[in-house]
Amino acid sequence: MRATKKERVEITMNKYWVWLSRIYKIGAINQKRLLETYKEPEKIWKLSKKELAKNKFLTENQINIILDKTYRENLAKYIEYMEKNKISLISIKDEKYPEKLKNIYDPPVVLYVKGNINILNKRSIAIVGSRNCSSYGEFASRKFAYELAKNNIIVISGLARGIDINAHIGTLKIENSTITVLRFWFGYSISK
Repeated sequence: MRATKKERVEITMNKYWVWLSRIYKIGAINQKRLLETYKEPEKIWKLSKKELAKNKFLTENQINIILDKTYRENLAKYIEYMEKNKISLISIKDEKYPEKLKNIYDPPVVLYVKGNINILNKRSIAIVGSRNCSSYGEFASRKFAYELAKNNIIVISGLARGIDINAHIGTLKIENSTITVLRFWFGYSISK
């Protein structure tokens, strides 16, 4: 099935968000500053070295990273991968972006989401801890998560072994929703 005109425009706009989010070496704070200045990632994409140098918060190395073709190449593959795997993109300007996350010091400019995006702004709590926790730590994280989930509180955690994974297990015991946070940067080796 062919993409509609609206879907093609959205895919094109996502290209610029994907590109900007992949330039993690300049940091989330500088990505946000650039967005505050230029409003859209497409405008940042089109800037010259001279124009980027006007942003005194960027170092010369960061400017070179922004202009590095490595981050511009293969964007079509990344978008295709997202479509194939039903991965959505929520930019920091999107109304679906979690309000609590938007208000931290260095929020990511893009969230890659797979699953029910409607739970992102529900009442939630993070449970994180040691990868090498004790058996009591495993028990406690499962128990806390289970009790929170029983009260319709969304549990957020990573996928590391130990406390994080046990928090998800505790939540899923009553078939409640859970949010897993991964540091997800598209790698350079997505194959066809």
